[in-house]
Amino acid sequence: MTRQAVIDRLPWRNPAPSLAARTNRSEERKRDVRRQLGAHPQFAGTGNRMYSDVIDAYHGETGLPLAESAVAALDLAWRELLHTQPPDEYADGTLYHKRQPLILRELAAHKLFGRLSEPVDGVPGVRVSPDEVIVCAYSSTMLLEEAVATLARPGGVIVYPEGLYKSSGIHVEKYGLRMQACPVAPDDSFKIDPELLASCLDYFAGRGELCGVLLTLPGNPVFTEYSAEEMLEIGRVLLAHGVPVICDMAFDCLVAPHIPIAALEIPTADGVRRLYDQVLTITGNSKGYNAFGPCKLGAACSGNAAWLAEIRERLTISFQRESTHLARAIVEHTPAEYFAVNRTSMLEQLDRAHSRIAAINGRVGAKVIRALGSRQGMFLTVVFDDAVLDRAGVATSAELEDLLLAGAGIDSVALDRTGSERLGVRFNVLAPRKAPGRESAELVDELFDRLEQLIREIRAGLTYPKVLAERGLPVLEHAAAR
Repeated sequence: MTRQAVIDRLPWRNPAPSLAARTNRSEERKRDVRRQLGAHPQFAGTGNRMYSDVIDAYHGETGLPLAESAVAALDLAWRELLHTQPPDEYADGTLYHKRQPLILRELAAHKLFGRLSEPVDGVPGVRVSPDEVIVCAYSSTMLLEEAVATLARPGGVIVYPEGLYKSSGIHVEKYGLRMQACPVAPDDSFKIDPELLASCLDYFAGRGELCGVLLTLPGNPVFTEYSAEEMLEIGRVLLAHGVPVICDMAFDCLVAPHIPIAALEIPTADGVRRLYDQVLTITGNSKGYNAFGPCKLGAACSGNAAWLAEIRERLTISFQRESTHLARAIVEHTPAEYFAVNRTSMLEQLDRAHSRIAAINGRVGAKVIRALGSRQGMFLTVVFDDAVLDRAGVATSAELEDLLLAGAGIDSVALDRTGSERLGVRFNVLAPRKAPGRESAELVDELFDRLEQLIREIRAGLTYPKVLAERGLPVLEHAAAR
């Protein structure tokens, strides 16, 4: 579909399906299917191979170890806490402040948001100050929720480019807001289209419903590489509409070519304007740093002091000094080289997955699987040939997600959960697993072998309804209503 065709159809004129409802339906269905499959279900591969258990390619853990220097620092921090012998600064009421510990805001400014100061040649960037940072214990999701709460009003709409975190709907729609996807470029690049975004924002601004924009950059489920000029085009649209922007930057450390949207400066008739003053950037230490449990924190930064203050007032859960001490150990002692090594591992794994797709397409004799976006990060998002899905009786990505789980034992993320109507799913190809804590990059070969066998069976006459009947599973509710 061309850009003009999308604009002519104005897909945002009709109320968008609830992402929260899609997410909850998906989670409930996965539990039902797994329960029906039993303890150690068997699934076929090619060449008469048989495999046991479900491959979890749904989860978002990297399976990567902490940096060795961070492990050493964390061990020391644990010992200090266990034996009540922390360093003298532990008693500093500012550094270890119960609401907004300065030590974590300093580390977030210089490390978590470090790329804002040196994004790419030709983009001056922004040097983030600790005074422009707010932090929260455990998860950046809390910051997302509180930021959304400051924008919420009856009848309000949050616009987002197609493709976001698989559970964002739950965290945004709880405040009564409606989420509206704006289609990205119709090709496999999955790039944000400035013209489509402007049209979408114009529509809801004209109706008085526009509350804000939610971006996911770097992308999740699909990473797309943008040039500086392409980012500036997106930035110009956001600046022209003057709308508050929340940017989920959780995967920043996992990709090399990333220009933070908040780092941009836009020339205007009234002088140069900083997007940093309009954008709230949210990240944490769970993905790039691979922090866990009590060592995790979330952080947000912006040049909009009033917005930051409003969110800060809503963060009423205090830090425990112990939590501050543990989170500090990981962020402070993880070196830049650690991220570079991990990015290399991810690139190798994505190359491996792409080669498996090419081999399947070659053996089948048709391009039955296509990857979206660029080869960066930990996820691989794929779409399937319409002819294969038609033959299988699959009409939505939710049904595709269900077919993969029931028919091949592959747990994935349907793209409808991410606000995309494309018939595809997201796989964690960096750390697929059959049980938590047992992530294995090697399982990607088994994953694609199972997938190839399922495709071959579909081409031989297997259908989605037949798979459900063989497993004793009812059809999905939305499918039954068709």
